[in-house]
Amino acid sequence: MKYTVTNTINRPLNVVAAKFMEPDGALHWMEGLQKIERLSGDPYKVGAKSRFHSLHKNKEFVIDETILEQNMPHQIKFGFTSPMGYNEVEMVFEPIDDSTTRQVNNSYFQLKGFMKIAGPLMKGMFKKQSFKYLEAFREFAEK
Repeated sequence: MKYTVTNTINRPLNVVAAKFMEPDGALHWMEGLQKIERLSGDPYKVGAKSRFHSLHKNKEFVIDETILEQNMPHQIKFGFTSPMGYNEVEMVFEPIDDSTTRQVNNSYFQLKGFMKIAGPLMKGMFKKQSFKYLEAFREFAEK
C-alpha cells in the first residue's frame, strides 16, 4: 500500500528542517508518543536506530525506526518495523517561497498477518493519521 499526503507550513525551509531535526521534537507533536529510546547511532544520521514507545487507546505500541536516507533540509527517509509489518516514510521539504515550505509524506507499507488483508481497506484511516501528524508538526514548526 502506498500513498502521499502534503501540507503547507508558514515558515522558511531552514526553520522547518531545524524543527523537524530536533532530537526529541517528535515528543511535542506525535500524539501518543511517550518515549524515544535511542538504540544506536546519532539521531537522524543514516543507520541510526531508535525505538518509539507510544500509547494508543490505553495500549502500549512499540515501533523500531531506522534512518535510511538523510539529505536535510530537503529529504529524510525512515524505515519502521512493528508487529503490523514494515513501513517506509519519505519526508520531503520543498520551499514554496522565502517564508513557506511544502511538506510531503510519501508512505509505503508491507503489512503482515491480519493487517495484510485489513490494511488496504483501511487506507483512508492510515492517510488520515499521517495527515494528522503533518498538521501537528505544522503547528509545532509555526510556533
